Amino acid sequence: MPKNLFIKELSKTDIEYRMAVPMKSLDAFRIPEGEHSKDFGVTDIHGKRWRFRCSTRKSDPYPKPVLSSGWIEFAKTRSLKVGDEVTFSVVDMKGAEDLELGIQARKRIKLFGQEFWSNPL
Repeated sequence: MPKNLFIKELSKTDIEYRMAVPMKSLDAFRIPEGEHSKDFGVTDIHGKRWRFRCSTRKSDPYPKPVLSSGWIEFAKTRSLKVGDEVTFSVVDMKGAEDLELGIQARKRIKLFGQEFWSNPL
């Protein structure tokens, strides 16, 4: 059973440039000591594999992790907008090197003044 790593409501920056990752989740990406980025794979709920890059600032006491490469393509493919939500989950621990991560997205829908969520994308 997958365990949620984090759930995030998307901002304009998350959609257009890069997605900020909560600091408390940084360890899950297992960026090697002395390096500032790592490519990793995620699987969406349809079984499609995506490649993202998690990067941190090189010279700052606050690393502020972000997802860059691959993330924007995912967001555009899913037509994600500000206020939509993504969930990253740990599907499997593949040893000390990498975690197997899953991703799903939900769209926020407003209809007749009420707010609803789509099924996972």
